[in-house]
Amino acid sequence: MYMGHYAIALGARRWLRPLPMAWLLFASIEPDLHDVLGSMIPGLGIGPDTHTLPGACVAAIAIAVITALVFHRAGLALGAGLLVLSHIAADYLTSRLPLWRHGPMVGLHLYATPWADFLLEAGTIAIGLTMYASSPDLRRPVRGGVAVIAVVMLTLQAIWNFGLGGG
Repeated sequence: MYMGHYAIALGARRWLRPLPMAWLLFASIEPDLHDVLGSMIPGLGIGPDTHTLPGACVAAIAIAVITALVFHRAGLALGAGLLVLSHIAADYLTSRLPLWRHGPMVGLHLYATPWADFLLEAGTIAIGLTMYASSPDLRRPVRGGVAVIAVVMLTLQAIWNFGLGGG
């Protein structure tokens, strides 16, 4: 659900404007990045816990603390931590993941039904980009580019869900 995670980060920008967009995007996919880095450099990994509730809570707290130290604002730190947690919430819709290590598997597993997953992602993209476009500090030309961003995101999501062969 990368496009959905990115859409959530874009939407969150409305309230977290002082944070750089890259910071918001990073926080929204931190569990996946932690997974990748952990497989490349085992010392950085937390094993199978990156997509569990305890693992996500640890990551959210770490990102919130780092955000507080760098930006000196508790509200921004809370927002960055919530973005990390949003990743897990979204993944429980699209996947089936354990709540904790060796815990029960939960989730709707919409990946198994590509059209359902696409509709969820498209709705998330629409909401996130609408919130992003209504951010009061965006200039008019940037708002015009939101439609282009939407097309790119929906196209990438369609490729993810349906492949290049259309099925």
